[in-house]
Amino acid sequence: MGGSLAGKLENRRILITGAASGMGQAIAELFAAEGAGLALLDRNEAGITEIAATLKAHGFGCDVSARAMVMDVVAKAADALGGIDGIINAAGILDITPFAKLEPESFDRMLAVNLTGPFNIIHAALPFLQQAARATIVNIASVSGLMPMAGTAGYSASKAGLLMFTKCLGLDLGPNIRANSICPGVIKTEMTRYLWENQEHTERAAARVALNRLGVVEDVARATLFFSTEDSGFTTGAALPVDGGFSWR
Repeated sequence: MGGSLAGKLENRRILITGAASGMGQAIAELFAAEGAGLALLDRNEAGITEIAATLKAHGFGCDVSARAMVMDVVAKAADALGGIDGIINAAGILDITPFAKLEPESFDRMLAVNLTGPFNIIHAALPFLQQAARATIVNIASVSGLMPMAGTAGYSASKAGLLMFTKCLGLDLGPNIRANSICPGVIKTEMTRYLWENQEHTERAAARVALNRLGVVEDVARATLFFSTEDSGFTTGAALPVDGGFSWR
């Protein structure tokens, strides 16, 4: 990953969802390098088992929208780590479809994974977070939660809901538990492969942001690290765009 300050997460016990690929995997890799004990969750059980073994972490197959499964897995994760004092909700799904053609099942699934999923994880982990002297929650939202974009009625609604949910957590869970969200722009992951594999699309997307490039997963991982340490100790309920200047340009 490069550029990290070793040991910033020593003795921390952190659960990360969506950790088998993309931003979740990058966060897991950086957090492992920073000394955290990790419980990694993903619905791709084979993938998360492999990554967890590589990072000397605990891996669990889990669909974050399945509440009973989440309760069981979070309890197992807490047992494996000896508690939980950090949560990263990075699991998410995207369907870009004009509203007139958006299937109700797709809308329901985006809300279930992108919004109810973080609720399920945090609700299950709350007793463990409350036992910690200081705990952190970071929810990976999206610039789509800040501004409307064509074809994202379901996705944007789920991410906007996640932003307000996070602000409410900051109010309800302080002072010992901080909750913040990150709003990535276009980040090069499997989810956005349709965009960055096409050079013309990539150039058009890059031209729309002040920093004139697409984001990479490490950009999001470093922001997540900031919110998971005392570097952000007086920050809660915030929504940080990691988008190269897209959302205000």
